[in-house]
This record gives sequence, structure tokens and C-alpha cells, in this order.
Amino acid sequence: MIKGKKVVSQSFFPSLLLLVIFFAIMGVMNHGLTLSFVKSLILTNTPALCLAIGVTVTILVGGTDISLGSIVSLVNVVIITLAGLGYSITISALIGLLVAVICGVFNGIVIGIMRVNPLLTTFATSTIYAGIALWILPNPGGSIDYAFAKWYMGGLFGFIMTPVMLLILLVFIWAGAIRTPFGLKAYALGCNEKKAYASGINVNGIRVLVHTFAGLTAGVAGICLTATICSGSPTVGATMSLNSIAAAVIGGVSLNGGKGGIFGAILGAGFLSILSSIVVAANFSSYSQSFIKGLILLIGVIASILAGDKVLKDKIKGIFCKGGAKS
Repeated sequence: MIKGKKVVSQSFFPSLLLLVIFFAIMGVMNHGLTLSFVKSLILTNTPALCLAIGVTVTILVGGTDISLGSIVSLVNVVIITLAGLGYSITISALIGLLVAVICGVFNGIVIGIMRVNPLLTTFATSTIYAGIALWILPNPGGSIDYAFAKWYMGGLFGFIMTPVMLLILLVFIWAGAIRTPFGLKAYALGCNEKKAYASGINVNGIRVLVHTFAGLTAGVAGICLTATICSGSPTVGATMSLNSIAAAVIGGVSLNGGKGGIFGAILGAGFLSILSSIVVAANFSSYSQSFIKGLILLIGVIASILAGDKVLKDKIKGIFCKGGAKS
């Protein structure tokens, strides 16, 4: 019971609960969940999970980044264009990843060094990156060697899927970082920037590093998305940034910074992915799909925010963990 009590007290609990409930609903609708369905879900939604990690780390330091979706689009068209020019898919993917990291560094410099508001900065850079993507590939099209998609759908030793490996790599990088003094400083910055600065914390450097990592996550997301669709589109990531922010909030990440973690954001992104699958599988009209998804998303966000209230959280713990004090 004590362990159950600890889980309920976590900021990510609402997203975990929503994910389990909607996963069960999906199972009922499909008369069971097959391994192929779960595999397909992972393959198609890993880009969203990667981006949720990237957005979350920028929120944790008291900022945000709404340019990551445009970076995904830019990476996609860079890979497709270079592959079309005869470059190997490995070189194309690495260059696309480098482009994403450079975009992240640029965001970090403008926000951290030049001290421009994160929302305004990333809104402007989002337009810039989207414009570059449109300039490189004005119309959707192009293709890549199917071997790239085959690599993405394969895995290590035949059982660890490639997208899962990429996701784990990003999680390990961030998990390792927050266990160093950098992690403590990053959370301190998110809690109170003025106090962090007064304490001698290198606020500028932390913001640059965080946005660089966010750019890396967008690069990985762009590679995964390209391997999934095997073509290019300058607008393919247009809606991904706001969805990632919603996933972070549902996952218990405070928009004020300093609270939450990437695990909750991953759960939130997973919930949104399942939600989209359910709405599509229910064969609603396109207008109804948008309304229903938006309504459930709003309920999920409100539930997550309310769950952060200590009084309400104590009541929930009492419901789920009766007798826990005696354990």
C-alpha cells in the first residue's frame, strides 16, 4: 500500500491513469490488443514521445520551445533532399541531426545569452525554420531507400525495437544530466530564476544546454518520422509542438517550471497517441474527431492541474490507498 501511495502522490499519476484507461478502451474496441498493434503504435508515435521530452526540459527551466515541430519538418526535408541528391541515408540522417542541434543551440543563445523571452524567441524561430523547410522542399514529395524504414522497423538482437532504443538513449542522456550538479541547477532555475542567478548559477549556460538537448530530441524525432513516412513534407511537424506541450502538462509538468519530469511527459504523449487512435477507430467525422479530441484533451489537462493541488491529492490518496497508513 505504501508503494501505491507513493505512485498516487507522483505528478505523473493522472497521465498514467489516463493512459491505462484509454489503453483498456482501445483493447475493448479492437477485441484485444495484438503485438503487431502495439508495435505499430510505437513506430508511429515515437516522434511525439521524443518531442515531448524536448519540450519538457525547456519548460522545467522556466521557458518553453514551440519551434521543435518546425525543426522536425526541417530535418525531414533535409534528409529527403540529401538522399535525393545521392548522399547515403546514414550521412543524410546525421546531417539532419546536426541541423536540429544547431537550431537548438541558436534558440539557446538567443534565449540564454541575449535574454529574449523564450515564447517570443521560439515563435520567431519556428517561423524561420518552417520557412527554410519550405524553401528547401516547396512541395511534399521525394523518397528514401526502403532500407532506412526497414532499419527503423527492425531492432537490436531482433527484440529491442529501434525507436525504443532511440527513446531510451534520450532518456538516459537527460537522466544522467539531472543526476549531476547541472540537474539541481536546472530545477533551481525553473523554480526561481532571480534566486538562481543570485546564487551564482550560470543561468545562460544552462538555458543554452537545455535548448541544445531539445534540438537533439527534435532531430531524433525528425529521423524517426522520416523513416515512418519515407517521404518529405515541409509542414509535417506543424502541430507537433503544441501537442508536446499538452503532453507535458498532462504528464504533471508545471508550466511555471521547476516541477515534473520527462517520464510524465512520455506518459502524456502516450495518452494522446492512444486518444488519436481511438477517435479514428471510432469512425467519427473529421469535425467530430477534432471536437472530441479537444474535449478529452481539455479534461486531461484540467485533471492533471487539479491533481497538483495538495488538498485534492490527499483526497485521491485516501480513495486509492485506504489503510495505507497501517502498512
